[in-house]
Amino acid sequence: MGIPGLLQLLQPISNDVHVSALAGTTVAVDGYCWLHRGAYACARELVLGQPTDKYVRFCMRRLGLLLHHGVTPLLVLDGSPLPSKQGKEAERLKRREENKQKAMQLLRAGNPAQATEYFQKCVDVTPEMAAKLIEACRKEKIQFVVAPYEADAQLAYLAHQNIAQAIITEDSDLLV
Repeated sequence: MGIPGLLQLLQPISNDVHVSALAGTTVAVDGYCWLHRGAYACARELVLGQPTDKYVRFCMRRLGLLLHHGVTPLLVLDGSPLPSKQGKEAERLKRREENKQKAMQLLRAGNPAQATEYFQKCVDVTPEMAAKLIEACRKEKIQFVVAPYEADAQLAYLAHQNIAQAIITEDSDLLV
């Protein structure tokens, strides 16, 4: 989830870089961040159990953009849940269930636009979704690794070992 307000505090010492400036490098990508963003476009389908691959196509387009600019992507996916976050995961599950109920009520009431907001709040990225992305990466010969737990530590390791020269993530609690 990150640290609220941290990115704004770091703005004065940050530099925007166009992806083309990273040509010739390997960039480690936090795959679950992109899966979450891709899932928003098809949240309703995912929550209702309807087949969709929009989230995979979203991620593959972004990986393709990196390749187009001469960047070698290394997708890093979360592995097992951290045992220390069991309580937090239980809270998230409860919130997702509450939002799903609200979405279903709004959908039944004939308000699909507002229902979509709640579907987006309750969508969860699953290991099955990650497996579909891995399958797509294999087909396109894009490198990936599944971290033992959350991707954050693996991303930091890849940067510290200079296996990756940059990291793409939306997690503000990962500063290397």
